[in-house]
Amino acid sequence: MHPIRLGLVGYGKIAQDQHVPAIRANPHFELVAVATLGQPCPGVDNFGSLAELLAQGPDVDAIAFCTPPQGRFSLVQEALDSGKHVLVEKPPCSTLGEAMSLVDEVSRAGVSGLFAWHSRFAPGVGIAKAWLQGKTLSQVRVDWKEQVRKWHPGQTWIWQAGGLGVFDPGINALSIVTDLLPGALFVESARLSIPGNCQSPIAASLNIRGAHVGVIAEFDFDHCDTEQWCIELHCDEGVMRLDAGGTLVSINGVAQSVSEEGEYPAMYRHFAQLIAEQKSDLDLQPLRIVADGFFVGSKQTVADFYE
Repeated sequence: MHPIRLGLVGYGKIAQDQHVPAIRANPHFELVAVATLGQPCPGVDNFGSLAELLAQGPDVDAIAFCTPPQGRFSLVQEALDSGKHVLVEKPPCSTLGEAMSLVDEVSRAGVSGLFAWHSRFAPGVGIAKAWLQGKTLSQVRVDWKEQVRKWHPGQTWIWQAGGLGVFDPGINALSIVTDLLPGALFVESARLSIPGNCQSPIAASLNIRGAHVGVIAEFDFDHCDTEQWCIELHCDEGVMRLDAGGTLVSINGVAQSVSEEGEYPAMYRHFAQLIAEQKSDLDLQPLRIVADGFFVGSKQTVADFYE
């Protein structure tokens, strides 16, 4: 069986740092073409658009989308209309309505689709799932704080309408929480801090209600240089803590051994399995919670942001 021939749309920081190394390390995939308006990807054919790739490029079986969420919907539609499997970086679209429509269109196209909540593939998440089985949570606390100038330099799309601002990294935490907690989660209240010269928040606080537990989430995009990507889960048996975005895990202060496999290699392994089994994984809960946060959140204007 030949490898899955993969095309990549967008060759920015996340594609260069994560997607391309994970693809090239996976024997189930062969990266054959890239559509980008920026620097070309070495070692493959490069095209100026997805349309050009599909019309003039080598045959591809699947497309991975690493472009900003604004405008991504029509690109994914284009790939689905051509019968390609699709992997869509998080957040899948800039609106919940577009993402919901893509779920239907993947089904209609008869292909496999993956909304790439990559943090769910962090090595500590599976350990957390196993430990939580049969336990009743009493409290969940999320602190997801980083320095945007360090992690997203020059990415002005984040501050535009639909760019999500601090929810671009914060949605990673929400993807883990929604994976760990059974049942739906609902935003009861939120506070969004938006710089005067931006359209999206630089900080946010969410009060979230689950079936049997509350979740407090604090997000900050202008944090000090030391990142804090932490989720604490409290129950009668003690405290489980995920750190470093789920890469590290401890139970009652005792570090647990975890796999060395990174998020993106595990995610592409999952994508290959979905294609082989003719299935899809298109969860919308993290995006829905962010949308609800914008819906019910009080908004305050804070100091202008300058990189």
